[in-house]
Amino acid sequence: MTVWRSDGNECEERTEEKEDLWMNIWEILGIEPTTDKRRIKKAYAEKTKEIHPEEKPEEFKRLHEAYQAALGYADYISKANGSDGREIPLPNAEQGAVGNTDEDAARHVDEGADGGMAGRAGEKAEEEDAQEEDTEQGNLRAYFEERQEKNRRQVDVFLKYWKEFRSPYHNQESMDWWKEYLSSEEFQDIRYHSQVLEALADEIDDKCLLGINEIKWLFWEAYGFQEGEETVYQGDQQRLYRSLYPAYEKHQKNIQYEQKWARNDKFIRIFIGIAAVAVAIICVLIPVTIHRQRENGRLFLIDYMADQYPETAFSEPERIDKEDDGSIVYTLHSSAHPDLEVTAKVEYGYVEGKRAYLVKEDYSQLLFEYYAAQYGLEGGLVTYTEGTYVNPEITEYAALFYSDIGEVDAFCERAEKMFREQEELQTISEVAVCTEDVLFPEILLQGGVPEFPFADRQVYDLRTVEAEELSEALREAYMTYMFQYESWNITTEQYREWGAAYEKISGEWEDDDGEWHEVHDPDTGEMLCKLFIPIYDGLSGYYSFENISMPMYVRMITVGNAYYFLQDRGADLTVGEDGSGFSVTFYGNITSFGDEPSVKFYDLRDCY
Repeated sequence: MTVWRSDGNECEERTEEKEDLWMNIWEILGIEPTTDKRRIKKAYAEKTKEIHPEEKPEEFKRLHEAYQAALGYADYISKANGSDGREIPLPNAEQGAVGNTDEDAARHVDEGADGGMAGRAGEKAEEEDAQEEDTEQGNLRAYFEERQEKNRRQVDVFLKYWKEFRSPYHNQESMDWWKEYLSSEEFQDIRYHSQVLEALADEIDDKCLLGINEIKWLFWEAYGFQEGEETVYQGDQQRLYRSLYPAYEKHQKNIQYEQKWARNDKFIRIFIGIAAVAVAIICVLIPVTIHRQRENGRLFLIDYMADQYPETAFSEPERIDKEDDGSIVYTLHSSAHPDLEVTAKVEYGYVEGKRAYLVKEDYSQLLFEYYAAQYGLEGGLVTYTEGTYVNPEITEYAALFYSDIGEVDAFCERAEKMFREQEELQTISEVAVCTEDVLFPEILLQGGVPEFPFADRQVYDLRTVEAEELSEALREAYMTYMFQYESWNITTEQYREWGAAYEKISGEWEDDDGEWHEVHDPDTGEMLCKLFIPIYDGLSGYYSFENISMPMYVRMITVGNAYYFLQDRGADLTVGEDGSGFSVTFYGNITSFGDEPSVKFYDLRDCY
């Protein structure tokens, strides 16, 4: 016979020969047969303390099935007898037929004339007990059979609905129907049926691909699942729990959000009111504040110019422009040089984390260019950039340019004289010095190339350096530059002049990667110079992996040293007529050099 619980879930099949159905339910619960739900629930609670679902899953399953069956039976008997929910007396092994108490039995014995009558009274009581027990067994079987047929019809109806089900995403009518159906007695009776559980566990994730949280939450409520009880369930019931749990989590978050919003709603309304008042105040204050900042910026510029140039009087600043960053551009003139129009930009920014006015003006640069022209020098402004690509550091220098290295002595004397005689130039602390008669003037201004700083950066304080000292430093820097970056333009006379000095300099790199090279007179074969060709590692970029960033290097060689390197390997070299570079012919392919101050060492293998 197949046993059904009150919730419609099918228990395993047992034969009458193996174990009596009636006694099995009550023996598992450990109580006498009863229709009192409070006693049934109390007995179940006591048993769950002894039988844990994780430790004894099969025993717990049988206990739960017996519990459900006992509750269902109590409902069935109560409805059949019109009971108001109080316990209906049931027979047991120590109790006679209903209504036959011990006093009744004693009275029958006393009324008997002899022992025969007592025996017949006992037999009659036993027959009544047997009839009563048969009646209760029949009631139980009738209940299970009725429930089984009803559940079969309800399961068929559900499976029909489920087969036609489509995810009711944003379909309020469909959502309302499912909400009503899942809370109905018709579904509640069969929610634990094996076919229902299997269909839901297998298909609910696919069918609820859209609208997944809304409909799954309805099923979670219909089953009465509780958080943290996953291990209580087994099989399809556990699989269904896991499929519905994300919807429960989402629902809890929504509740928390709504509660939070409800708590904050009052504060938001208050805030909106305050904000409206604040906006009105700001609309009044902003124009006043802007005007005050502009006026304060103008006054700050006047004080700034007076502090920077105490010996010079300036006209009132006149506003001429406003830049995208909010800074204001002014023009003004000095009394000493009224023909020089000074431009000053005032910005309201931060200095060491504090709000302050920042001024950038060009009066010193104008004076520098003005006096350079007076002393027959060419002066200008150069920008030097260092640091990284992400965080570049930009520095501006006043720069003087000499036209030819042969005239550098006269240049240095004029530069020294200019800075010694003109006190207005004392605000200029450093001056970059370079020649325009080279392919890569930035090498001298910036100090070589990244990872190989030769020649050194040519920046000097012309207020303190002597003309002879400056001339010597410029010559050495020019010599180093020519060997490293324009070696193909060095003359025989220059090799004779510079050879010994540069051999000494390059000898300092001998322990590094590279090789020695000899320069010979093309006419006589005489060795003019010996020098070391260094090869260095240049940063080519960064390799990023997860949260780690590692620098990547590539072997580099300056373009001048590349010329020497290819000479030693017998490459077919041709120097350009204008001296701007050289080319290499190899198997009909022509490779040109001179556009960049350095080349990849690996690329030279394609030239010889």
